[in-house]
Amino acid sequence: MTKTYVSDSKMACAFPLAVRDDACAALSTFPSTRLIGKTFSAQIGGEFVTIPERIHNDPALIKIDSLTDLQKEFVHCLLTRHSSGFVREEHLTRIIGSKHIGVPPFVIQLTGEYVIEILRVIHQNLQSLDTSVYTAFLQGNRRFFSKIEQRVVSYWDCYYRCQTREEYVGFRLLDFFRSLVRNGAQAQQ
Repeated sequence: MTKTYVSDSKMACAFPLAVRDDACAALSTFPSTRLIGKTFSAQIGGEFVTIPERIHNDPALIKIDSLTDLQKEFVHCLLTRHSSGFVREEHLTRIIGSKHIGVPPFVIQLTGEYVIEILRVIHQNLQSLDTSVYTAFLQGNRRFFSKIEQRVVSYWDCYYRCQTREEYVGFRLLDFFRSLVRNGAQAQQ
């Protein structure tokens, strides 16, 4: 896998332009960020953002006390892309209830991963998601969500086939997100 160091300005592209200054402030607390692998794109409010698949930083070196709440949230978003599943899970718990439009790609991307404990955290917190924010995101990112659906099926087939589709938390998450898209489409008619 390719491991490269990336600039704060490149990492700030994970958030919409309107909050780029806050993203840069959040990133200023990171030591040099090592990007592992590729990036993925999503559309937020009509603007494309580029989010790293994985980063590697020592979270203990990231000091966020002087940041605003929004800037702290951005740090937590980026750490959901960490190479450690434990770090991803910890920082997911800190953003799962956020109403900011920049958060859904980070949460939904985790739905398409294999760490079942992370999937359970999302499932346990579905009631705290701002459904209007997630609906808007999903409607604007159908290709992105299609890849997530494919990954859920693939990881279930590979690691969790001992569970039925009804039992596997990944499929329950997909059902929830699909219902948001369906209900959002019906509301627009």
